[in-house]
Amino acid sequence: MKKSRILSVLLAALMLFTCMLPAVSAETRKTPAEEAHLHFSEDGKFRILILADIQDGKNLSGITKEFCQTAIRELQPDVIVLTGDNIYGSSTKNPKNSEKALRGVMDMLQELYDEGVGAPVATVFGNHDDQSNNYSKGEQVALMSEYSCCLTIDEDQWVDGVHYIEALEHCGTYNVPIYASATSDEVKFNMWMFDSGSYAADGNKGYDHVRETQLKWYRETSEKYGNVPSMVFQHIIMPQIYDNYKKTEYKPGGGVYNYHGQYYTLPDDARPGSQMNEASACSEDDGGEYDALKAQGGVLACISGHDHVNSFIIPNHDPDFPMDWINVPTCGVAAYGLTDLRGCRVLDLDVNDLNTYETTFYTYKDLKGDDAGFMFKFRFMSFWTQIETRFINLWMQLTNLFGASNLVF
Repeated sequence: MKKSRILSVLLAALMLFTCMLPAVSAETRKTPAEEAHLHFSEDGKFRILILADIQDGKNLSGITKEFCQTAIRELQPDVIVLTGDNIYGSSTKNPKNSEKALRGVMDMLQELYDEGVGAPVATVFGNHDDQSNNYSKGEQVALMSEYSCCLTIDEDQWVDGVHYIEALEHCGTYNVPIYASATSDEVKFNMWMFDSGSYAADGNKGYDHVRETQLKWYRETSEKYGNVPSMVFQHIIMPQIYDNYKKTEYKPGGGVYNYHGQYYTLPDDARPGSQMNEASACSEDDGGEYDALKAQGGVLACISGHDHVNSFIIPNHDPDFPMDWINVPTCGVAAYGLTDLRGCRVLDLDVNDLNTYETTFYTYKDLKGDDAGFMFKFRFMSFWTQIETRFINLWMQLTNLFGASNLVF
């Protein structure tokens, strides 16, 4: 009897130990971004390359591919960020074509990564990524996770003892920590990757926004890392951008745009080289993101894409929240855009001064201007998609004339 009781106790202990094993292993499980251990170089530098709105169909343009790969080779980033509309879902209406489109983008990035001249890739989603029938953003995350260069996850699916375990609205919200050095576990900087959604779901015209469940995760994760300096990357800009534009009177032509009956243009303190060639197509609702970022502090900039012909850096005019608004135009040739304003942006950080950053925008001409054959093909292709841009701008000017806003396209 005594021997059997001992065996029962040992068996129970063994079962308890076995049940604990998955939890133990889960607690040590790292996200792809943590595994990558992105870090500042020995001279304290870290470079981010932003490729916005590739927005191509099932066959990625060879011109876009060559430009992006040239940018990666020449600019040598430490991480590459895709800020959404990575594919053009409305032209890839079935899962097979959508998958082909996304694989075209990821193959392009993986190719250089395998050669040792690429960099890890962090992505967020845009409204056009969400337009493919029966090919969800969750399935797109799963496809991207097949690529060793990719850091993208959906944080609420990363269920273990360390990471967030509550459901987050939208898909593909996570963070990319940047460590002090190759051997240090000290996080010095954070990249917040937010899915800003697609189209408004509450009956309002316009676009969606970051939701409260995402912001709750952000606040908790920011506290975990000690509220280190950071940047925010998302597709759709926050509506507070209009608090930072300059109010003006209606003028025919470009540069002045209507939003809820008021006309806006670039402010006088926009950085040199900034351009506003369309109204910022933001959400009609304030989802609370601005206040959440302000409360946590330390955000150097909020970087968005979405508006293909806006390329600007505007300082936030709230003295209690010193950050920059950065919009990056399209880097591809398949989407609407302006020929001389297609390109990519680099952000350079210095671990010795994380209160600021340096940045440069590179056009096709900057990186490929010496290749006459390539530039001819680029300008030819860009001419046709630029026609769409002209129609969009004409429509905005007509709505300006009647004092109306039309920001959904």
